[in-house]
Amino acid sequence: MPETSVSMLNKFFSLRPWIRILIMLVYLVIVTLLSLLPTSNLPNIPFINGQDKAVHVTMYLGLAFLASWSLDTHGRKKPSVPLMLAGVAGWGVLMEVLQHLMTNGRGLEFTDMIANLAGATAGMFLYIHLHRLRKVAAR
Repeated sequence: MPETSVSMLNKFFSLRPWIRILIMLVYLVIVTLLSLLPTSNLPNIPFINGQDKAVHVTMYLGLAFLASWSLDTHGRKKPSVPLMLAGVAGWGVLMEVLQHLMTNGRGLEFTDMIANLAGATAGMFLYIHLHRLRKVAAR
């Protein structure tokens, strides 16, 4: 791994915990707003088939990665991957249920829940991979 990449990775993982948590919470608010806004308030972007699912995967990949990163305590105690995955996937299910309960032109879609879970899983793997790369580079 190039030295500049290692340096950037170390800086990223060494941000103060409160900054990490703040970044994750801002991202969580954005995901929540995008999930619960009425369809009339969302940008009118013509989707090709399946592109909506790619948006779900991407949003929850970011959420899972940031949630794990925000709770990383510099190696003293790693966040519980199964618990984090359950929390992020559960948030995705909650957003779908709330869409169903609200009268905002949106509805519950099981395929969105699956896309959310796929994104959350990918985000966890990305976090684990970068965490391991950082440890290997430190040797």
